[in-house]
Amino acid sequence: MQTSTLQLEESPKGQVLIPLIRAAATIGFTVAPCSLGFVIIAVSEHLIRSIMVGDDPEMLMSDLQNHFPNDAFEIIGNGDAELVERVVDSIERPDSAFKLPADVMCSNGMQGLEASCRE
Repeated sequence: MQTSTLQLEESPKGQVLIPLIRAAATIGFTVAPCSLGFVIIAVSEHLIRSIMVGDDPEMLMSDLQNHFPNDAFEIIGNGDAELVERVVDSIERPDSAFKLPADVMCSNGMQGLEASCRE
């Protein structure tokens, strides 16, 4: 089921307003154990949207829903076992190269965090 939000683009006086429609994405997710507790991996299409680590899987899911409030979620099946293995391996061995298909449309704060993680 797709939902959408309707926004009206601002336009100069006397011009027609053009509606902008954003369809909600479906984000697949999985939770896996790691040395830091648990990791939740969220993907849409073929991109990683989020990787979060914490002690409580339910809190991780709540944080994920808060981060993407307009999107639907579904559990990832075993088809992405390789992705989960690569993410957990990157957590377990932070000195290894982190080459995963990440969503480049992240916020400025996330870009700063990503840059500091690479240093």
